Amino acid sequence: MQKIDRAELERLLMDPNVPDSEIRPYLRLEVLESQDFQPVVVPNTDRVLYADTEGAVAMNSLNGVARWRRQQRYANKIKGWTGLKVVAEGDSWFQFPFLIEDVIDHLFDRWAIYCVSAAGDLLRDMAKQDEVSAAVLSQKPDILLLSAGGNDVLGGGALRRYLKPFDPALAASDYITTAFDDLLATSIDIYATLVEKALTAGAKKVVLHSYDYAIPADGRWLGRPMAGIGIKDRALQRAIVRILIDRFHGGLTAMAGGFGGRAVVVDTRGSVPDDEWFDELHPTNRGFAFPARLIQIAAEGGSTEGLEAAMQEMPVMERALPVADVVALEALLAADEETLIAEIGRREAILTVSPEAAGAMTLDLSAAVGEGIFGSFRELGLKLIARMHNEMYDLLCGTSQDMVSDREKLKNALKLSEAAMIGGLTTALMGVGCPPFVAPLVAAVIVKKGINPAWEVTCEFWGQKLGRV
Repeated sequence: MQKIDRAELERLLMDPNVPDSEIRPYLRLEVLESQDFQPVVVPNTDRVLYADTEGAVAMNSLNGVARWRRQQRYANKIKGWTGLKVVAEGDSWFQFPFLIEDVIDHLFDRWAIYCVSAAGDLLRDMAKQDEVSAAVLSQKPDILLLSAGGNDVLGGGALRRYLKPFDPALAASDYITTAFDDLLATSIDIYATLVEKALTAGAKKVVLHSYDYAIPADGRWLGRPMAGIGIKDRALQRAIVRILIDRFHGGLTAMAGGFGGRAVVVDTRGSVPDDEWFDELHPTNRGFAFPARLIQIAAEGGSTEGLEAAMQEMPVMERALPVADVVALEALLAADEETLIAEIGRREAILTVSPEAAGAMTLDLSAAVGEGIFGSFRELGLKLIARMHNEMYDLLCGTSQDMVSDREKLKNALKLSEAAMIGGLTTALMGVGCPPFVAPLVAAVIVKKGINPAWEVTCEFWGQKLGRV
């Protein structure tokens, strides 16, 4: 992809008619700077010509630019609008800048939405800033949407403060301490204040949601804090998170019940498919469509009858990978296989020594693999690919009943475009321990070697290549 300069990026950003999907390839997620429900988006310096000082300025402004673009689109849309008018306040489930299509993105075309959401906002931030009351007074909406509390309850990587250390004698519910109950009670009280102020300011109806059962995956928000106190079993981790979310939902529902039907809690628990999580806290583009649809029905007073079947028929979208886009995936398919192998080896070597380097990686291939060091990187890359090839063969073509669900998801991915195949394989590779910024390259090599949408043919071909049949 041809690089653009700062002026061109700014032109795209300042034109609200340019869709986020066009801007997305020129941005990336700053993994090390991002916090909990506060993703930080920065220019992708592999595609944008930025001086160091210019990049620093952009890092602090892109989240705000995303919010400004939404407000400009709202201002253009509201002229003569006769449909549902909505004010939205919330965290990154309502405002994940540029890289993911969040809940509001999925609802924006249907409604006129004045969005004051800011990724990373805590409940106390929302109450202190009181943007909700001001927005309701100025816009006089039919509906106020609130997305809050997730950062308070699950954010901060502070779960270890609310959980007891691992003890094989404890049930999942026994790990949760009174400190969490105190935190939840405080959060619900602030929530009640927000709802009351909004209704007093003139909101006709307030719609809330209870997030979903996030999946711990060795991340710094859920998996690592729990592992740090000895809770390492994935099933136990998931069970604990489910209980935390259930308690949040219960507290939210009880609070909303005090407003005589003017506050509605949408039960979004269990709505996001397990394979549609972007990270430990956020669904993918397609994953966000599920809670968005439930929120839409609750706001409009519709019925959920037949919803599950309808959602299953939703078209499969390209999976959102960290700092990934379709252009980058297609570039991997076009790359020389030997270059891919050497780049895989180079990344594996770097991550072995400095795991934190993942924060600076993108899917764009590096020019750092020169002739002098090509051979050593290639050897390391081949070893990793061989190991991952066998892992994927066992997953796709094996007979283990424990892998039935993952096997079916992977088979379905093989029916998509080659770029989407890479997305499906990448998810599977990450599930067996391949680093996030190495997995897409390994997936590209596997696809280039002849993986076939007719998975039976793939298994026969694959098994012969691996000497397994």
